[in-house]
Amino acid sequence: MKILKLFFILLFCSSYLLSSDVLTIYNKAQALEKEGRFKEAMLLYKKAASASIKPLKLEKILKNRDDNQSILTFGENSIQRYKYSSTNSSLKEIIFSEFDVKPYYMNYLLPLTYDRIYHSGRKRMETKFQISFKKSLAKDIFGVQNELFLGYTQTSWWQTSAKSSPFRETNYMPELFMIFPYTKKESPLKAYKIGILHQSNGQGGVLSRSWNRVYLSGIFQTKGIFIMPRVWYRLPEHAKKDINDTSGDDNPDIYDYLGYGDLRISYPYKRHLFTLLIRDNLKFNSHNKGAVEFNWTFPLPWISDTYGYLQIFSGYGESLIDYNKRNDKIGLGFAITR
Repeated sequence: MKILKLFFILLFCSSYLLSSDVLTIYNKAQALEKEGRFKEAMLLYKKAASASIKPLKLEKILKNRDDNQSILTFGENSIQRYKYSSTNSSLKEIIFSEFDVKPYYMNYLLPLTYDRIYHSGRKRMETKFQISFKKSLAKDIFGVQNELFLGYTQTSWWQTSAKSSPFRETNYMPELFMIFPYTKKESPLKAYKIGILHQSNGQGGVLSRSWNRVYLSGIFQTKGIFIMPRVWYRLPEHAKKDINDTSGDDNPDIYDYLGYGDLRISYPYKRHLFTLLIRDNLKFNSHNKGAVEFNWTFPLPWISDTYGYLQIFSGYGESLIDYNKRNDKIGLGFAITR
């Protein structure tokens, strides 16, 4: 017992990382020893000794890492760590671009897409690609479990089969959204999401298209299938006074073609992912308009972390410039995120 006590005292004196929890255990062990309850006291001494060793090991690991390891090595040369961890964090952000940016919607390249419907002024074959990412801004706002994100998605249609290969259309979609996990057990609802987004094509004059929406979306899971309904409300804009009015409504009838929401259904099977996107204006008459998009991503055995991608689209609103034009397209390519 005395040897164990002596060992613990030496260990305590040599470690400034000893926590208040360890002190509490040690004091309780001393009290038990004075009462003659030696067996219980020895167990507490052992517990306190074990708890105090862990910080010492951690301190040693951190010290060796900070003193001896470099942040980045270029062959024989290395960038040494700085005194302050905040300086090292800044340097890592510069070198590695570590800004906690993550994929959002799919990031893909479809080198070849074909539209069954002919449109004047464009080739039926073109290339389509999309870049999408998000950045976390805050968590647990107002004490409620949630996370605030800034998102950005850009989709481009590139006339690679045409002379000079111009970009026919690019849509830009920045958005601010918040996700709330739904924690009730056994509920098919897993989370819901609210956001505000802007979508435009960066054009001017008669080619200009844009609109702003607030939306509410849910994420449900049932029998391995994910169901994500979304409804939106368009923020109103005043009518254009003339063709030069850049602040007026570019597409006042967009509700007639894109409706008031959409439904996304996803089914993962092994390394395959099948997704169906459905959109409809809910006018059950001759003015009914909508769209269906089928996506299939599948593994490529010779390329890691990259998937083959088949996209089939039929309907209105594949791009903003075509919000009121029908497209029946098929594309094949690659996806690096899903």
